[in-house]
Amino acid sequence: MYSIARDHALGVETIWVRMLARTEIGSAIALLEDAGAVLVSLVDTSDWQSEGFRALHERLARLREDCGAEIGHLRVRQWELSAGGAE
Repeated sequence: MYSIARDHALGVETIWVRMLARTEIGSAIALLEDAGAVLVSLVDTSDWQSEGFRALHERLARLREDCGAEIGHLRVRQWELSAGGAE
C-alpha cells in the first residue's frame, strides 16, 4: 500500500544538530538582549549636548538598533529550526 503522507522521520543526528543549533541561538539571543539593555542605559546616560558626546550617543544608538536587528534575525533562525519551521 502506498502512503501519500510525507515522511517526517528525521535521523537522530539531524535532530541533535537542530537541538544544538537552537540552544546556541537561544544563548546568542540572551547575550544580545543583555547587551541591548546595557546599550539602552548607555544611550540614555550619554545624551549630552557636547559634540563629542553627541557622536558617542549616536553611535551607541546605532549599536542598540543593530543589536535589535540581530536578535530579530536569530529569532527567525530559531523558528526555522523549531518544529513549526522544520520541513
